[in-house]
Amino acid sequence: MVVEELGEGGAVYKTHELPFAYSMMLPAFRGVEAVRGIDKLTNPRGFVIVDKHQRNPAFPNVFAVGVCVAIAPVGATPVSVGVPKTGFMIESMVTATALNIGALLRGREPSAQPTWNAICLADFGDSGVAFLAQPQIPPRNVNWSSKGEWVHYAKVAFEKYFLRKMRRGESEPFYERFLLDKLNIAKIKEVRTGT
Repeated sequence: MVVEELGEGGAVYKTHELPFAYSMMLPAFRGVEAVRGIDKLTNPRGFVIVDKHQRNPAFPNVFAVGVCVAIAPVGATPVSVGVPKTGFMIESMVTATALNIGALLRGREPSAQPTWNAICLADFGDSGVAFLAQPQIPPRNVNWSSKGEWVHYAKVAFEKYFLRKMRRGESEPFYERFLLDKLNIAKIKEVRTGT
């Protein structure tokens, strides 16, 4: 496998040839062809540009949620990188979008803003990493992580719980909301208005 090492400016600094028995290469991530290249709708990589209400500024009837959303990286890098999106972060986007579309249908302006908080259980077979980042994009108010075998079992349990609540049509049962409230984890930002 040939790997190019880049210098700080992004130019190729050194080329390495690495032996390998197994490798996984991921192509550059980009938005879908259907919207990629539409001026003011997407960024150069094809991800949908949104404001604080998940709404595209140039096309006010277009909202976007999830992996297709253009989120600016925290800092500049020689190679463009995407910001990862977690399930809870996407739930936050979806909740805000649903509330904002509802507001528009009632003749009001959108006001719901997602928190983009991240709660994640990353399973690595017989181990894993759990993390909480509030919000996911720095600066953060909460930043916690832990690793170990327990994460694998927590992930398996969560998957069973998640599928059960989806089959029952409960996106957020009262006990889940209660626990998240006790941990001070929210999907929607509290927007304070001046008096």
